[in-house]
Amino acid sequence: MMDAQRIRDDDDAIRAALTALKTATGIPVAMYGTLLADNRLQITQWIGLRTPALQNLVIESGSGVGGRVVATRRAVGISDYTRANVISHEYDRQIQDEGLHSIVAVPVIVQREIRGVLYVGVHSPVRLGDKVIEEVTMTARTLEQDLAVNSALRRTDGAKGTAKAGRVMNGAEWEQVRSTHSKLRMLANRVDDEALRKELEQLCDQMVSPVRIKQSTKLSARELDVLSCVALGHTNVEAAEEMGIGAETVKSYLRSVMRKLGAHTRYEAVNAARRIGALP
Repeated sequence: MMDAQRIRDDDDAIRAALTALKTATGIPVAMYGTLLADNRLQITQWIGLRTPALQNLVIESGSGVGGRVVATRRAVGISDYTRANVISHEYDRQIQDEGLHSIVAVPVIVQREIRGVLYVGVHSPVRLGDKVIEEVTMTARTLEQDLAVNSALRRTDGAKGTAKAGRVMNGAEWEQVRSTHSKLRMLANRVDDEALRKELEQLCDQMVSPVRIKQSTKLSARELDVLSCVALGHTNVEAAEEMGIGAETVKSYLRSVMRKLGAHTRYEAVNAARRIGALP
C-alpha cells in the first residue's frame, strides 16, 4: 500500500515537471528516465513522442546520452544526436525512428543519489542552447525538491506508524509557495518599521521550517534577499532596484553566497539554499 502511494506521489511530481518544462520552453518532447536498481535507465514518462520507439526503452549503463548523464552526473546537450562524438550510439535506430535531432538531458539527484534523467528534444535540426539547458536544469532542481519532500513525508509517516500518507503539493503549488516566499522577503525589505519587518521575516522562516535541515552554512538576511530575487528570475539590476542598493553590491552578495554554498552559478546557489532549507 505504502509502495503504491510512493510511486503515485513521485509519478505525479514527474508528470508536473514534464508539463511545466514543455510549457516553459515550448519544446515538443519531454521525457523522464528512471534509474533502475542495476544502474540502467528506463524511459517511464513522456510528452510529445510521435512513435513508440522510445516509450519504456531500457538504456544500458553508460550508453547513449542518458548513460553519459548518469556516469558524469552532469547535463549533456546534443545538437545532432546521430553524429555526436561525446556519446555512444547503441540507440541511434530508436532516435531515428522517433525522428529526434537535438536532445538535452539533466540528472535528477536526491540526497546525492541519481534518481533519474530529465530529457527534452526536438524533431527539427535546431540547436538547443544554454538557455534551454538552464531551464531543464531548473526544472530538474524543482523536481528534486518535490521528490525529497515526498521521501521526507514518507519517513515521517513511517515513524508515526500511520498507513496513510499526507497530501504532497504538486509542482505548481510548490512554485506558488516559492514565489510567495520571495515576494514576502522583498516586501519585508521595503518596510521601515523594524518590528513589522522582523515579523515578516519570521513568516518567511516559517515557510521553510517544515523542510529545514541542519544548516552548516549561515546566510545573512541580505544574502537571502538577493537569493529570493534570483529565485524570482530577477537580473542583478532588477534585484538592485527591488532592494534599493547598487548592482555591484548585489553582485558582491551573490559572490559571497556562491562561495558559501559552493555554487558555480546563481541558479545552483538557489538550489543549494533550498537543499539546506534556507529557501522553500
